[in-house]
Amino acid sequence: MTKLRILTLCVPLSMLAACSVVATPYSPSVENIQSLKTAAPVQARIGDFSSQDGSNNHYPVQLRADRMRSPVGNSFAAYLSNAVAQELTIAGALSPNASVELDGVLLENNVDVGVGTGVGTISARFIVKRDGTVRYEQVKSARGEWDSSFAAMIAVPRATQQYPLVVQKLLGELYADPAFINAIR
Repeated sequence: MTKLRILTLCVPLSMLAACSVVATPYSPSVENIQSLKTAAPVQARIGDFSSQDGSNNHYPVQLRADRMRSPVGNSFAAYLSNAVAQELTIAGALSPNASVELDGVLLENNVDVGVGTGVGTISARFIVKRDGTVRYEQVKSARGEWDSSFAAMIAVPRATQQYPLVVQKLLGELYADPAFINAIR
């Protein structure tokens, strides 16, 4: 009888516990890659990417009762670094021996799984150094919206699928900046 009581208490409690979901892996943007190819010749290497703690930059990201984690490393700064590396690689612009280094600091990373509309916001400081000298330092931001649902079983997976698109927008903002392109040439 004691085991039955314990089971009766534990099952509802375990259902209330927060679940963990993983963000959809980054898929490079054709437009972003084309922007990098158009800017050729470009050669850069990936430096340090970190996260600045803040009210809109938590790890993991809260999605209602779930928590979204990065599929890369143990942070969304690692996710962002991986996204940049993928696009630079496909564009033929990533070189581990380049004198140009791209660093980043994730400042804001928030996903709001609303009832009617989901919203993702991301902001990062990007720093380009050539031979140790800073040539570019700017904050770029992006925001994405999508249809959401009252039902968490629909809203949460949709948010994890939309997250890479918000990151694509952020990188698109970076690559569209002529000062950034000049700094990595």
